[in-house]
Amino acid sequence: MSAMKNTKKTNNNVAASVVLVVDDEPSICWAFERMLSADGHEVLTASSAEEGLQIARARQPNLVMLDVRLPKEDGISALPKFIEATGSPVVVMTAFGDLETAVSAVKNGASEYLIKPFCLDEAQRVCNNALTLRRGKPNAPSSPPTTQSKDQIIGRSPAIQQAFRQIALVAGSDLSVLVTGETGTGKELVAVAIHKHSRRASKPYLPVAPVALNPDLIESELFGHAAGSFTGATSDRAGLFEKAAGGTILLDEIGDLPQATQVKLLRVLEQGEFTRVGETASRRCDVRIIAATHRDLHQAVLEGEFREDLFYRLNGLHIHLPPLRQRTEDIILLCIHFLQQLDYTHPESAISEELEAELAGRSWYGNVRELRNAVYHAAVVARGRPLSISDFPDAQPGRVMLADGDSSQLEIQFQSWLIEQTSTKHAGGLYERALAAIEPMLLRLVLDRCKGNRAKAAEQLGIHRGTLREKLRKYGLDEPEQTSGPLSDMPTRHLPKS
Repeated sequence: MSAMKNTKKTNNNVAASVVLVVDDEPSICWAFERMLSADGHEVLTASSAEEGLQIARARQPNLVMLDVRLPKEDGISALPKFIEATGSPVVVMTAFGDLETAVSAVKNGASEYLIKPFCLDEAQRVCNNALTLRRGKPNAPSSPPTTQSKDQIIGRSPAIQQAFRQIALVAGSDLSVLVTGETGTGKELVAVAIHKHSRRASKPYLPVAPVALNPDLIESELFGHAAGSFTGATSDRAGLFEKAAGGTILLDEIGDLPQATQVKLLRVLEQGEFTRVGETASRRCDVRIIAATHRDLHQAVLEGEFREDLFYRLNGLHIHLPPLRQRTEDIILLCIHFLQQLDYTHPESAISEELEAELAGRSWYGNVRELRNAVYHAAVVARGRPLSISDFPDAQPGRVMLADGDSSQLEIQFQSWLIEQTSTKHAGGLYERALAAIEPMLLRLVLDRCKGNRAKAAEQLGIHRGTLREKLRKYGLDEPEQTSGPLSDMPTRHLPKS
């Protein structure tokens, strides 16, 4: 089965139904037939949209599983015909689709969007959910998606495909969305895509980074103020929530929002209203909120820096964008996309396999944004010829980026140290050297936070007190040492270079 992975099948209580599977891969049809038949469903199969429509009109299935890529008519164009013919839910299946395909499927009435490869458990869950939908009540077809913009999201990696699916499913609702990921991964592009494909697309889209606003005026910027409410407020002024009426607001780096403003934002989410600074009367608010951050908000909640109730209200749907180093299969697609933006000569052949391997080996601390700038730089230097690694700017050196509670940044620092270690002539014994680099730092930090109490430190570390004593002796730390502060303030020297 090329598009499915075997997993343990679960039972369900869905009534026996007729399911039509339209896919030109016999293995997919066989897998669905085996899985659904075991639950008592009758399974019909077809290898083309034309054949599937004939069966659908004759047998009136309770569910249609429809592949996008079919021999003649594709699944997206045939989707409305299946809905009209059966009035039943249609689940669209595709391997490596793009965002426009996902949005088009949902807008044209698909009840779900399933990405290949998928495991049997996931496929069964989707089928069961679709079969519980009332016949005759599928998603109503909507207008076709708008033209693709230059700032579209590019990628075929599983993580990006999952993001496409989530964007398509959430765009038609007013659910709040939390987008997370490192700087430069494309969080704002996700917000723009959600707005563009929503019912609010004709209304304003306003991105704002609260951390960039004057701390004393942040509430005025967001909610507006009345004349005379503070020094310099010479007239009434509408805030961003009024200016974005009916549209969407992106609150970028939401983790840096002051506590007092968090309370007012929570009121907007829970009651749909706000109050201008200097006024007592509330104003209604019809705005969709998308929040983005590179921080671990759950950790910020645990540390008392972010309100738990606000976190759960913002986290209606969570979309995480992985760093570029974790989806290297997308690098060549992104490079071609950026070259196309520049109208570069033959962008598809401008990057050799050797160059692709070189680019995949970089850490890309700035993620997609850094890659884009590097490609623009290389295109200017190459002047139309195929690109080479010498055309690109030098890779960024290792950096210390330890944001509070952000373990991904710790990974970046350690990767920098690792690259430096493996590039030396004596790269043996790497495991022991890595432990020697990290363990003393960890022991010092925990002891410091426990004020030298070894019993408490051993408990936090999850090791026996005797084991802790032996490790302290091993690293010459018998006497508890006081460090300068939390992990985020630790200087680079605590990761040795040799």
